[in-house]
Amino acid sequence: MLHTGTRHSRPLRSGAGWWAWLFQRLTGVALVGYLFLHIGVISTALAGEGTFDAVLRVLQRPVFVVLDLALLATVLYHTLNGIRVVLLDLGLGIRQQGGLFWGSVALTVVATAAATYFSLPLVFRG
Repeated sequence: MLHTGTRHSRPLRSGAGWWAWLFQRLTGVALVGYLFLHIGVISTALAGEGTFDAVLRVLQRPVFVVLDLALLATVLYHTLNGIRVVLLDLGLGIRQQGGLFWGSVALTVVATAAATYFSLPLVFRG
């Protein structure tokens, strides 16, 4: 949607399409950051078995279970919205892009909630 009231038309920063675009970029950047962190953790194996085991013990703390759930939500949304984008590129669902966006969000929330429910014993273990 273009705003035609100004001399230079520009896209409005509202609506499902804009939010889908923004969240796709943010989750993409977050996943690239995670990839570098993951490579760093795996690289601790080069420092020896003891160092790698120590790092893995830290990563088993409840806070990292919660961060894993955030990672799950990020991957799910990025994937589902990516499928939405592919469908739109193929000319499918163009008139339903808002519904497809909200469907992506809803599926992400439901799947993350289910994973959270089953992960609670890992978060609150003694």
